[in-house]
Amino acid sequence: MPPPSCQGPAPAPAFLSIIQHNCHGSWNVFLSLFESFKEATTYPSIVLLQDPPVNKAHLPSFNGFKSFFPPVRKPGVAAYVHMSFLSNYTVLPRFKEVDDVLTLDISSDEPLFGTHFH
Repeated sequence: MPPPSCQGPAPAPAFLSIIQHNCHGSWNVFLSLFESFKEATTYPSIVLLQDPPVNKAHLPSFNGFKSFFPPVRKPGVAAYVHMSFLSNYTVLPRFKEVDDVLTLDISSDEPLFGTHFH
């Protein structure tokens, strides 16, 4: 059975915000990080994790986010992307042959983040 997801409100991010954090494999660190977002006005668009916690090949989930991680039993990295970001942009995860590298390709019909790139 997958671990329970952490519940909480999920306000939509107003701009691109990316957070990177090392969880050291700890569920407490993961929960502390995501619970700290509740005190902010909005959640980040993307949360990039090193050494995310894993239980029986399952990573934790958090309300309002979709997780992406390499398809291995104990991934070394993970990305949590806010659902409102996913409703506006196409996010395609790309995995390398190692479990600690993850690339996110982000695209849109409209120019991205104030640039001319789609």
